[in-house]
Amino acid sequence: MQAVELLVTLKIPDVSALTAANALRRRMGYGDVLKELTRADYYRLELNVEDEAQARALADEIAEQTSLFVNPNKNTYQVRTAGETPNPRQEDGLWVIDILVTDIEGAAAPDLTEALRKRLGYGETVVEVQRGILWSLKLDCAGPEEAKRLAEEIAVTRSRDRGLLVNPHFQTWCIP
Repeated sequence: MQAVELLVTLKIPDVSALTAANALRRRMGYGDVLKELTRADYYRLELNVEDEAQARALADEIAEQTSLFVNPNKNTYQVRTAGETPNPRQEDGLWVIDILVTDIEGAAAPDLTEALRKRLGYGETVVEVQRGILWSLKLDCAGPEEAKRLAEEIAVTRSRDRGLLVNPHFQTWCIP
């Protein structure tokens, strides 16, 4: 069994990410450290295949041949293996850290799993689909530990002026 991640983003600017970034910078005091904020719909596909290459090929097929995840008129997608991208990582002298936000009741998406298995004919090849929102924060900070601390502070809502991306009453988060 292999796991792959399918990240789906908008072709046009994402107004949710732009609005959140604006609020974080202007109203919550993160203008000096938060340089960029992006958002992607996140799907983790557990696939009953032999190797990583087959998993990637099947994920590409599912993304391109079904309308469950990607609308080619408005979305782009990326397939990557679970854990492929270091987190946090440095890009252009800044620290980039991803935060995965899911429902507190779990990330499992039985509706998508069932649609792939039954309606679209993938059968037992698709073991499970999980979903969430992957926020990527590009931060101007000293190192990876500070990036993790800042990412948690920016993401998890603790008060009116601390945290914006995760409501801990009905969502959970992790740094994958």
